[in-house]
Amino acid sequence: MKIYTRGGDGGDTTLLGGARVGKDDPRVAVYGTVDELNAVIGAALALDADGTLDDSAAALGVVQEDLFTVGARLAASNPARSIRVGSIPVLPSDRIEALEAWIDRLTDELPALEAFVRPGGSPVAAQLHVARTVCRRAERGVVALLEDQPDLGEIILPYLNRLSDLLFTLARHANRRAGREDTLWLPQRQRDDSSRGGS
Repeated sequence: MKIYTRGGDGGDTTLLGGARVGKDDPRVAVYGTVDELNAVIGAALALDADGTLDDSAAALGVVQEDLFTVGARLAASNPARSIRVGSIPVLPSDRIEALEAWIDRLTDELPALEAFVRPGGSPVAAQLHVARTVCRRAERGVVALLEDQPDLGEIILPYLNRLSDLLFTLARHANRRAGREDTLWLPQRQRDDSSRGGS
């Protein structure tokens, strides 16, 4: 089987279900962003040669599977029919609760957050921050589809919202395990107070 089909050379593509749309269609943009997110998470896992992520690495593999499910839902021209005939899977609602429990467990191991965190630190943490921003872009793209596809607000949108929070928390956790403290961003007034010793 050849990897190229030449079917998209004219600037359009086929949704799951057979409908043809332009490659600039908002649905294509969103599932493309979800694909990008999956790849960026894969890059973070590839950087984790020393096992900083520990058991979170395997759990991120589950997230990658979830993102394929999310992408399939976004790429379906008739998602209700595709789900009914079993051509695309359903993202279980308990996945959101699982993300929340994961966030809570990691947060318990971190110092309280009192300022904005500047992205960076260890290579794994920096890549997770990139993943967080891509996830937020995917979330914004889903919001733009809600008027025509309100059911995306039931599971897909909350999932991406929690996932972005998880990726932020994982980045902080990866830095801590690597012995890197969060670099905080302080508003100017707080910086001035800090330079004066808080006086």
